[in-house]
Amino acid sequence: METANTLATDLVVIGAGPGGYTAAIRGAQRGLDVVLVERETVGGVCVNHGCIPAKSLIHAAGFQKDIRQWNDIGIETGEVTVDFQAVQEWKNEVVRRLDEDILAALDQHDVTLLDGTARFRDSTTVVVDGETGDRTVTFDHAVVATGSQPLEIPGLEFDRDGVISSRDLLQVETVPDEIIVVGGGYIGMEAVTKFAKFGSSVRVVEARDRVLGAFEREVVDAIQETSEMYTDGIYTSALARGVEHEDGKPVLVVDHEGEERRFSGDYVVVAAGRDTAAARDRLALEHTAVELSDDGSIATDDQMRTTDDHIFAVGDAAGEPFLAHVAYREGKVAAAVAAGDDDSFDTQYVPAVMYTDPEVAVVGLSEAAAREAHDTIQVGRVPMATSGRALSANKPAGHVKVVADGEGTLLGAQVVGARASDTVAEATLALELDASLDDIRTTLHGHPTFPEALADAADDAVGESIHSH
Repeated sequence: METANTLATDLVVIGAGPGGYTAAIRGAQRGLDVVLVERETVGGVCVNHGCIPAKSLIHAAGFQKDIRQWNDIGIETGEVTVDFQAVQEWKNEVVRRLDEDILAALDQHDVTLLDGTARFRDSTTVVVDGETGDRTVTFDHAVVATGSQPLEIPGLEFDRDGVISSRDLLQVETVPDEIIVVGGGYIGMEAVTKFAKFGSSVRVVEARDRVLGAFEREVVDAIQETSEMYTDGIYTSALARGVEHEDGKPVLVVDHEGEERRFSGDYVVVAAGRDTAAARDRLALEHTAVELSDDGSIATDDQMRTTDDHIFAVGDAAGEPFLAHVAYREGKVAAAVAAGDDDSFDTQYVPAVMYTDPEVAVVGLSEAAAREAHDTIQVGRVPMATSGRALSANKPAGHVKVVADGEGTLLGAQVVGARASDTVAEATLALELDASLDDIRTTLHGHPTFPEALADAADDAVGESIHSH
């Protein structure tokens, strides 16, 4: 029986980020009564503090490089100035529109939205702590989609003056003169991309022996060849020790190959990874039968079920990779299974995209991994400079590489260049369909287009490239 402070539902979803709001809507589409709980803003980190605002600023920053290229092709632009506050207002409007679209979709599907922080009382009950008091929600199934937050490093806590997260960096009111980024992963390198183009001096401090350790060295070499912003001011094998302050500015103290260095800037941006512990601890999972994996994430199967029969987990809460498109798919799977469907998440082909300049996108096996797994492989590679579309867009940097087994079945693809984030979609679909090199190379591609280079790379893998030289 429901009262003013109690609510019964088929499905409760905790967290309204990509995995959460997707699970809520898919559950409603499958006929479930759904309650969605969010403690901050619908859309989660991706829409409000990560993917969307970051890529909006990267898009805006990229115009400056493009405008300089216009002069190269005969379009005289004159002096170009940037009103950064206006750029921020435009970025915020993009976020606002997406938030409104999500709210409208939730309303259209009759999803009940509760503001507050949810904690489990038992395996079929959560208590939602809101500004107006507690509400108890009983349920048949729950989906945990609590996401993650920027990882803090001892000595570089975010409460220190001038030490901020990648999330905070997206909200600065003016373009900083100098930024020190701790962490050379994709978040750190995307920070370099946008703010270096806006005019900041950006230095990156990475503890490992190279930046972008999750990508092949060939990728790193390719983007570093295109711009000094990916080579100048990047310090590898450099361990951040702590922050001091001089003249009102933070100074990062670094152990760089056994020597102390001191880097001063307007901000020290910590982009060393993401943490799920705080959000998970708020859930009081000890009141359920949910168990954790060795890495501290919530253990799930391929249907996103946890070890508690009533509870699912998706997105960052279910562990790496911390990617919004993974959360979207997992949310759909969890809700469908909760509604009685037979669905599952296939983790074999997950594309990874990095919005550097040029863009990077990879999916499937790398060449090195393919050589370890197969006795014989075929590799095709074409430079983007052979692409008519890339040349006509004045964006010739990068390459496309495909890897197949000895029988010609596609194993993986690597795209470095303009619109790599779009081109990789074709490669991902090809992998999902067990396509061969012949399938790709004989498929008609519109001309001139960026994905044509994928077919050219497939031609190259069998020694019949028309454009590679």
